[in-house]
Amino acid sequence: MFLEHDEMKFAILYTLEKYTEPISMPDLCDILTWEKQVMNYFDVALMLNELIEDGFVDSKYYRDERSFCLSEKGKETNSFFYERVPNSVRKRIDDAVSSIKFEEQYNPNSVTSEVIPIAPHQYMASLKMLDANVPMLELQINAGSRLEAERAAKILVKEADNIYKSIIDKIIDK
Repeated sequence: MFLEHDEMKFAILYTLEKYTEPISMPDLCDILTWEKQVMNYFDVALMLNELIEDGFVDSKYYRDERSFCLSEKGKETNSFFYERVPNSVRKRIDDAVSSIKFEEQYNPNSVTSEVIPIAPHQYMASLKMLDANVPMLELQINAGSRLEAERAAKILVKEADNIYKSIIDKIIDK
């Protein structure tokens, strides 16, 4: 079953509402395209751009990649129109989102980084270390340009164990 133009937009809004965190384009496409038969990649890209232009979706960098989340306007619109997405499609979206969320929670010990815009042309590199899904260390560094923030984020991930050990050594008496 393929959707009409407006239904595709509502399906994207519904997916972003269900996913809750910012979602990358590959994950969004995994939920909405090909074997799910909701829409194809080009439909997702086109509808997503229209939703961003109209202020329903925000684009930001999350976990080192461009990601998307609902704006306040998008949340409000979804609350009124989510039923325009056929129930069978909503069920497929719910199942796909649950599957992706399960995979993310499967590794409770992880190291993630992201580039965070803090002002025009100013970015911050962020590192988060989890142990059993509990944050053990969170570190943010103002890196200046996006390129420098991306570089810093990669270094933070690569050196995460050494950073954590060094900080713990400074805190704990020997």
